[in-house]
Amino acid sequence: MKLSRLRIAVAGFGPFPGVPKNPSGEIVRAVATMRRFPAAGITLDTAILTTAYHEAEQQLETLLAKKPDAIVLFGVAGRAKFIRVEAIARNRASTLHPDHARFTPTFRKLIPSGAEQLKVRGPAIRMRAAIRASGARAELSPDAGSYLCNAIFYRALAATATRNPSPLTFFLHVPPLRARGVSPAKLIRAGEAAVWAAAHEAAKARVVSGRDD
Repeated sequence: MKLSRLRIAVAGFGPFPGVPKNPSGEIVRAVATMRRFPAAGITLDTAILTTAYHEAEQQLETLLAKKPDAIVLFGVAGRAKFIRVEAIARNRASTLHPDHARFTPTFRKLIPSGAEQLKVRGPAIRMRAAIRASGARAELSPDAGSYLCNAIFYRALAATATRNPSPLTFFLHVPPLRARGVSPAKLIRAGEAAVWAAAHEAAKARVVSGRDD
């Protein structure tokens, strides 16, 4: 299966109060330097998103403007003990918790006219299997929360819904480094496996859509 000419958007988040070194951002930095992706003809567009609604949304728009074949988003979940493959993004925002810029949404909906929820665009079960094969524990999750991670996941799905074909879009919540059995190396291996899996799934989708040549 041809992986050449694939474009994959990969993003994580930067630090915020209480998390001076965000593992989601560290995963993206590491994946961006890996030679296996360009060696296979895969272009990676990476970003470390600011943990603030407006800035993160603008940075996401810049990534999406490059028309990726797949999108892999990473975030940290403070209470997680394993990697969560998010299955649903909800049209909701927290009106209680301010972001890194001290901004708090005034409306509970991210997009007033948007659907109540959007499903992951891609085979979440196979993504989970790929992460497990890297040596990390991974499970499916039905709740991406109501903070920035959910907001970016929802906006990525909504913004690309009308594209033909729409890019596969995944969101992975990783545990904090203080969680038992978690190490930077293990998370990076899992992140690499996730991006590689997304590329393979995008290549399959390209064949099905008749875009492969």
